[in-house]
Amino acid sequence: MRNNGQHYYWSSIMLVFVLTGAGCVKSSPGVTVTPVCYVSVMNEAPYGTATDIYFNGTQVSANGGIPPETFSAQYGSVKPGTYTVDFKKTGTDSLLYDLPAVSYDTSNFYTLIFYNTAPKSPAVSAARILDDFSSVTATNAYYRFFNLSPDMPSVNLYLNGSIAQINRTPADNIANLTYDEFTPVNPTVYSIQAKDVNTDSVLASLNSTPFAAGSVYTIILEGTSAGGVTLTVLPAQY
Repeated sequence: MRNNGQHYYWSSIMLVFVLTGAGCVKSSPGVTVTPVCYVSVMNEAPYGTATDIYFNGTQVSANGGIPPETFSAQYGSVKPGTYTVDFKKTGTDSLLYDLPAVSYDTSNFYTLIFYNTAPKSPAVSAARILDDFSSVTATNAYYRFFNLSPDMPSVNLYLNGSIAQINRTPADNIANLTYDEFTPVNPTVYSIQAKDVNTDSVLASLNSTPFAAGSVYTIILEGTSAGGVTLTVLPAQY
């Protein structure tokens, strides 16, 4: 996983988390370190609206909200603590979904996923998942796969022509936490395909995608049956 320095840049999403009031811990004589945890966001509800995010009642997403089918390119730093998370229709007080108060612990990584719960439906839900990088080594590359298209009921994932994930259904990683874990693979260049389980037809594909040793990737299937679905590879960066 790559650390791009002390500034946290976001693609399409900007979270304005504030660390004011965070405690400090001593790391060596005369040096203090402000403890943080790390959060990324995926708005993968294509039938939803732009969304504002609130932590304990304070808006932490930038003005204009988070449009559907956008996600953080990097993790943002957050003061550790216990937070309720509200997803509201941008610019309003209309609550779309709320996550109850849970602890966000020092040095841990989390992803918030906002998603549609049924095909062609505006119904939404959200979840917080823990991103565990503790088993990552410098030898392998690592990946996980999320089917976040509500219209793709069952897909198989192929890496370089070999089946890697079987019968993945929309947002199944929310209930089956093993799908949130990272799988080691050889560091090389991959062709990636998502295929319909029943017909074996290719729904979306990516060619010449490098997976580097020591790096971690999330492969996302997103979109709708009407607008088309795509595969995106998101490297873990902070």
